[in-house]
Amino acid sequence: MIVHFICTGNSYRSRLAEAYFNSKQLPNIKAISSGINPDKFISWITLRIIQQNGLSDYVSSSCQKTIKKLIQKSDFVVFFEDKHYEFCKNLGFSSKNFEIWNIHDLSPEMTEREKIEKSEETFEEIKKKIDKLLAKSTFTGRVE
Repeated sequence: MIVHFICTGNSYRSRLAEAYFNSKQLPNIKAISSGINPDKFISWITLRIIQQNGLSDYVSSSCQKTIKKLIQKSDFVVFFEDKHYEFCKNLGFSSKNFEIWNIHDLSPEMTEREKIEKSEETFEEIKKKIDKLLAKSTFTGRVE
């Protein structure tokens, strides 16, 4: 099973989700991530959290663009905002196996300190949502 996290740049939210999800090391379940307008590199704010939480082994090394082929091979998709879902619908995404989390990106107007604080809050929110997602029978094989 492939769980696909989609955000804007594939340098922050989706990368944190990918790393945390993969750190669970679930058999036959892997997370991937992409961005509708990918950056060239993972953001420093993301690298900071990944390193602090020992997640370096669980995240891919390069940013990738959300394309039809990636979406088609995904069994479950998490969109970080409605606009990511709309983008993928235009690529032909029609699965009912998805969630929209509405976790927003960092604002360019934020100070470095504000970015650090907000990114830590965002990571905690992502962890809670992933843990809730994994508690569902779809992912664990348990009957609720």
